[in-house]
Amino acid sequence: MHSIRHWISFFVGAFIFVLGLFPLIGKDAWIFNLTKSAPGIVFAYIVAFGGLYIIVDSFFEFTFHSGVGVGTLLIGFIVLGLGLVAVLSSMKVITFSLSFMAAFGIVYEILFMLEGLFLMIACFIMD
Repeated sequence: MHSIRHWISFFVGAFIFVLGLFPLIGKDAWIFNLTKSAPGIVFAYIVAFGGLYIIVDSFFEFTFHSGVGVGTLLIGFIVLGLGLVAVLSSMKVITFSLSFMAAFGIVYEILFMLEGLFLMIACFIMD
């Protein structure tokens, strides 16, 4: 039986997935088409926190499915790294930035979809 932790992961993942999916398929609903209205730093924070959430979920996946847990952990670290570089460069903590992420909203949309997909998968694979 799935616990509340599993379903929270699923619904957070579904919401993040939809945030990335709707702009890609051309829906103009204002709540889902954030890439045109919100500043890029908001997306960087969502990407960073989503990557951290994926990392936490991956530790619960190691119990029964170590191969899936390792893959989820690697995706989580990559996504967290991309989000942290964008956040830290906006705060002028680091001197370099990933300008391609801010220039193209599609990068954030794809990262949202990737995060959401892995969080929804984690709902069914966690212990």
